[in-house]
Amino acid sequence: MFPTGRPGVALLLVRIALGLMLMDGVSVRLLQLGSIWFLAAPALVALSLGVGFLTPVAAGLCILLELTTLVTAGGPIEAVHVCALLDAVAIGLLGPGAYSVDVRLFGRRLVVLPSRRDPYDR
Repeated sequence: MFPTGRPGVALLLVRIALGLMLMDGVSVRLLQLGSIWFLAAPALVALSLGVGFLTPVAAGLCILLELTTLVTAGGPIEAVHVCALLDAVAIGLLGPGAYSVDVRLFGRRLVVLPSRRDPYDR
């Protein structure tokens, strides 16, 4: 769930790219609504994705923001939105990688199960 090495770096890069695509694709359309406060949600989700904090939740919120933008846009579907949706699904399924806040909070745990006792051994 938290791969290290090249796969971990690749997940870090995908998370950062997804945050940038979210800010680029969604923020432009939300700014057309007139208030800069509409940028708070995508900015928080992009920051969460970038640092890897609650990554599956942030990926789900990214999917919601992208779908909302696609539905309310009224124009042609742009490639950046489709790529952001696919990346968000991939990050949601793969997890954050070893270079994230999630690995520090929920990282690898060693589960030690008690040894099986012989029922005849007293």
